Amino acid sequence: MASTLIRQPQIEVTSSVPVLIAAGLLVGFGTRLGNGCTSGHGVCGIGRLSFRSIAATLAFMAAAAATVFVTRHLMGA
Repeated sequence: MASTLIRQPQIEVTSSVPVLIAAGLLVGFGTRLGNGCTSGHGVCGIGRLSFRSIAATLAFMAAAAATVFVTRHLMGA
């Protein structure tokens, strides 16, 4: 019932297949390199006060902020 009242977002993929494959491989490589995913480190690791997870989450967030800054401000996207 609620799904009929709430407008569903329109999903549109505008990237090419090679770009999507490369992005998926980079995400998998980053997960392997970081010994876990961002939500695993951020939710479970920080909840356990794991120093490694806190450091990993700070690194993920810094990389995300740098990516947004470069793409929005330096590349003009």
